[in-house]
Amino acid sequence: MEINNTPVYAGTSGYNYEDWKGTFAPKDTDNYDLLTHYKASNLNFLELTYTFYRMPIAEKIAGICDRLGGIKLSIRLNKSLMRKKPDKLEIESFKEGIAPAIERGTAVALLADFHHLFSASRENFDILLELKENFKDLPLFIELTNSTWHKEKYYDEFKANQIGICVIDGPSFRGFAPYRPVCSNGGVYFRLYGKDPLWLSGTNKFLNYDYSDNELKRFMNDARDVSVMAKNIFFSFCNVENGYAPKNAVSLKNMIEQGL
Repeated sequence: MEINNTPVYAGTSGYNYEDWKGTFAPKDTDNYDLLTHYKASNLNFLELTYTFYRMPIAEKIAGICDRLGGIKLSIRLNKSLMRKKPDKLEIESFKEGIAPAIERGTAVALLADFHHLFSASRENFDILLELKENFKDLPLFIELTNSTWHKEKYYDEFKANQIGICVIDGPSFRGFAPYRPVCSNGGVYFRLYGKDPLWLSGTNKFLNYDYSDNELKRFMNDARDVSVMAKNIFFSFCNVENGYAPKNAVSLKNMIEQGL
């Protein structure tokens, strides 16, 4: 799948969700077979999310890659690595765990998504630089939802250091990152949460949003605009409740393939 000869990958943030049963997959689907249904959807991209919570194990990653076939992976960095001076043994453990995905050519990106309270500062920017230094085998994309990062001086530094910045679509509220398609490391990475007004409510996220065709066409057109400077374009639908994410990802994929 391409836009202006630039490869485009569309998929979802994770795949193992209970409420996908009866929406995306048959109601009696067991957890193991959710990945089978994902492959059958003909999406070409998946954001592997469990690695944020648990260190990846090479055998399990190899099994996932084998089951995915030609689907490409973005791998979410473990949260223990996204801090100042992370443990070197944990860094090596993570690298060993994801090695099968790199060796097979399945992994195409690493994702580090920071908490909304992670605001712009020199100390925090140094954490991003250290991440880039520690993980050189794949393009690194950072999600920064705190609006303090989204200024020209930081975009210039991201580009100078080849750090990819995720394009975030979510509800509009004070202090949240603006939606701004940008290419800072040769790739463009859209993370699409939807606009549920309860997206941040206390300690919970609500990702119950179904994108309209017009909204999806906007993303496609924005991808077309940045395609002239991008080597790859990734779409990760994070509106995972009620099976909306795979539904929207498939719709966007069909639009792009049909050139709508």
